[in-house]
Amino acid sequence: MPERKFDTLILGQGLAGSALAWALINAGQRVCVIDDGHRSSSSMVAAGLINPLAGLRFNRRPEVADWLSAAEHWYADLARQFGQPLLHPLPMLRLFRSAEQRRFYHRRVQDPASRGLIGPTFDSGHCPEPIAAPFGGFTQQRTGYVDLPLLLATLHDWLAARDALLPGELPPGQIEPDARGVSARVGAHRLRAERLVFCDGARARTNPWFRALPLVPEKGEILNIASGEWRPRHIINGAYWLVPLASGELRLGATHEHGRIDAEISAAAREELLAALHALRPEAGMQRITRQQAGIRPGSSDRYPLIGRHPEQHRLWVFNGFGARGALIIPWYAQRLAAHLHGGAALPAEADIRRFA
Repeated sequence: MPERKFDTLILGQGLAGSALAWALINAGQRVCVIDDGHRSSSSMVAAGLINPLAGLRFNRRPEVADWLSAAEHWYADLARQFGQPLLHPLPMLRLFRSAEQRRFYHRRVQDPASRGLIGPTFDSGHCPEPIAAPFGGFTQQRTGYVDLPLLLATLHDWLAARDALLPGELPPGQIEPDARGVSARVGAHRLRAERLVFCDGARARTNPWFRALPLVPEKGEILNIASGEWRPRHIINGAYWLVPLASGELRLGATHEHGRIDAEISAAAREELLAALHALRPEAGMQRITRQQAGIRPGSSDRYPLIGRHPEQHRLWVFNGFGARGALIIPWYAQRLAAHLHGGAALPAEADIRRFA
């Protein structure tokens, strides 16, 4: 079989690889995405939450305005092109976990940059949803969730129609970088490109070129639950999150296991999540579980992405480490990396892997 030539090879068609491929193809590049059928993709399991205020302290990163603008515009562009919504905007109820946590809210509400994101508080007796909120909470705006399985399936077909998708595995032994480019073999296919970008999620921990990066993989499990008579009008975010899906089901998650990196579902996680749901709705009866899934979040030690070129093998790149915020931050960083590769624009310093040099 003759060698096929491209500008960029991308390993992995999760959200990171898909967004990068979209940006590069629309910039005029010849791209080939190599994917093993999402066998290791956390994007197929993730909730796809859009949440600009993170953690117990409701932190707002300096880049949030850029992240939100890029995400909202990209998902809207996809919806227009493919004729179906992918981002589902929903307000979010942030439940205080303690009385002391209110001080983080009051600190955030005084921040002018957070206007438009943060709404009024409510006490335990006036929660907008019929749930237990013993310490009250507040309403957050510009939140929602992305239907990641639908998005990935849609972009899978879009890439395939452009002959820009190659199913199969690409083990490290079939990758040969040199001074002028990189060669790769996927089954019987021989590929040649100017560069290869690893968007391989938690597999990066065994990547011979990038395994020294401080990737922090973390296992998480989620449940899909039949909603019954209750249909929340908000995403609920406390110790766990609960998302009302467009399908009518509820998605509940997620567990956090730092010491395990397998993708096997467990009875312990199921019981943990059902206990969390019972704490939210103590008077509700038994819940019917329709699905349980497990995945590995590919986070980083400083919670910023891992983007950049290998210091010695200059034809090899990494685009990884997005963690639980992937649906929010990947669109912007994909645009920045595409602009760097195609036009020489600077990489965002907070994400450039040279910070770990």
